[in-house]
Amino acid sequence: MKSVLKLLLALTLVGPQIAAPASAVVPAGVSQTTSVEGISEYQLSNGLRVLLYPDMSKPTVTVNVTYLVGSRMENYGETGMAHLLEHLMFKGSTRFPDPDREFSARGFHNNGSTSYDRTIE
Repeated sequence: MKSVLKLLLALTLVGPQIAAPASAVVPAGVSQTTSVEGISEYQLSNGLRVLLYPDMSKPTVTVNVTYLVGSRMENYGETGMAHLLEHLMFKGSTRFPDPDREFSARGFHNNGSTSYDRTIE
């Protein structure tokens, strides 16, 4: 997770000066796998893939976490598990009990969806 944040910070600070995201210096353990039409894909040493699409027309940042699991992976007796995962992501934890309040205080807007082959936070 720390590498993802370093990568996003490094690419955000360069901002509009980036002619192509490939010119940005990426942290150790991160490698750029491809870049097509302004969308760059990076992979961390743990297998996590990060897609970055800079859009300088808006003063906001959008983050989507996509799990490649959805209802098609559920068997009899497991229906709704992917949707449950989506809801659990917003429940919080012992150390972070009310994520909605914390995120809202910082201008974040939460949303999620579950489909046939993916769950998005």
